[in-house]
Amino acid sequence: MDSSDTKVVFTRSDRDYSIFYDVHIFYYLWYGSPSVDNKYIHWDHVLVPHWDPKIAASHAQGRHMPPEDIASSFYPELGPYSSRDPKVLESHMAQIEASAAGVLVLSWYPPGVADDHGGPTEDLVPAVMDAAHRHSIKVTGETAGFVQNKYQA
Repeated sequence: MDSSDTKVVFTRSDRDYSIFYDVHIFYYLWYGSPSVDNKYIHWDHVLVPHWDPKIAASHAQGRHMPPEDIASSFYPELGPYSSRDPKVLESHMAQIEASAAGVLVLSWYPPGVADDHGGPTEDLVPAVMDAAHRHSIKVTGETAGFVQNKYQA
């Protein structure tokens, strides 16, 4: 879809508005780009195979190839960005605030832990907390079940 076909359905230009703290947005810190991280992280995720081996055999295998082909159903307006870029973080928080969503659900890994496609991101949490605060957004965390399972006896 051409961006000229995009229709703005909600916008506000002043600070006299409500934020809805019962509206939550999930946020992931695991993205990386060559300009900040010296490589793509998560944008070049492996192509997830179909669960049926017979069907999977007829599909492409390998990895996504950024910047044109990224591991996302939608192409971000900012391009394949880095979560470590302070300008990106500020832009994201401004977009979330403009949406009137009041809570950011931060996908979080324990210190030193990451998924198989990236590195630890706990050092970014303070910047997220500060940026969210500047935009009147509350932050909560979630850990994926596969992370929790690593620590079960």
